[in-house]
Amino acid sequence: MLSNESFNYINYIFIFLIIIQVGLLISITLMKSKEKSINWFTVISASCISIVVSGLLLIFLGYAADEINLDVNNYTYMTIAIIVLSVINSLNSYKSK
Repeated sequence: MLSNESFNYINYIFIFLIIIQVGLLISITLMKSKEKSINWFTVISASCISIVVSGLLLIFLGYAADEINLDVNNYTYMTIAIIVLSVINSLNSYKSK
């Protein structure tokens, strides 16, 4: 049977993905045009991986939460935040390119 402790571990994964996206956003905005330490392909790859992982986790959480009648609204908001940050990072990186 599932317990609430397993949901705490999934929460850490979502927070880690958000930290990665915020770190990319900070590094892209502070990066000068001559210093190309992070290229557009890296940003797109990290964004796609973050979106896919958070989407799959949200789907699996939906199935698990249905079994134990748990509310998972905060995970939905975290997934939306990851998607928004990924889009902002991709556009910001493309603009600086």
